[in-house]
Amino acid sequence: MRASVQRPTIEHLLKRGMRSSDVVRTLGISDSTVRNISAALKKYGSSSERSKTRRPQTVNTRRIRGVIKRRIDRIDGLSLNNVAGDLKIGGRTAQRILKDDLKVDSYKLARGQYLSDTSKPNRIDKAKKLLAHFRVRRVSDVIWSDEKIFTIEPLPNRQNQRHLLCKGDNKSPKRRQVSNRLFPKSVMVWTGVTSTGKTLLVFIDRNVKIDAEVYQKDSSDE
Repeated sequence: MRASVQRPTIEHLLKRGMRSSDVVRTLGISDSTVRNISAALKKYGSSSERSKTRRPQTVNTRRIRGVIKRRIDRIDGLSLNNVAGDLKIGGRTAQRILKDDLKVDSYKLARGQYLSDTSKPNRIDKAKKLLAHFRVRRVSDVIWSDEKIFTIEPLPNRQNQRHLLCKGDNKSPKRRQVSNRLFPKSVMVWTGVTSTGKTLLVFIDRNVKIDAEVYQKDSSDE
């Protein structure tokens, strides 16, 4: 409890039987101060300061918080483990400083298309042509298409897929083995979407290169 200069007077008046509201009006102090001292008197018999039971903070200090804050502002993509190692503090302590004291959260880097100085004007020119195209044609005349490769034979995940064996069988023929293939079996699927509906799924043959001719031929067949 925070010490008050009028604490001895408040304690004396309360012990004489004066009500808390009368003490507040008499001394002109806040009601919470009198209420806290009154609660301490009922619980401990005295409102004097008591020794703290918690261990004082020796790592999460103002200097450490300031060092971490300056490094965050100066270095983009700062590694929290490196900061904790340089300051000789624990990783959990560094995380608590970021979250509780500095109010900083960790986010993944956002991905975006890289545009070079040469591709930027080309992108603007194509966007202008696309807008001009829609001014003279209807949206219903456009088909939006895309293709995706689906892996039929996925690679095994050695981290999550485990084999439960007895301790003596870990090197016996009972232990299963998995083989990794350089090029697992996969299939490419194409589809298109218009303003009125969607096309059927088109399974692309193996070793077929997707170009304008394949787009026009397969989409017209469907």
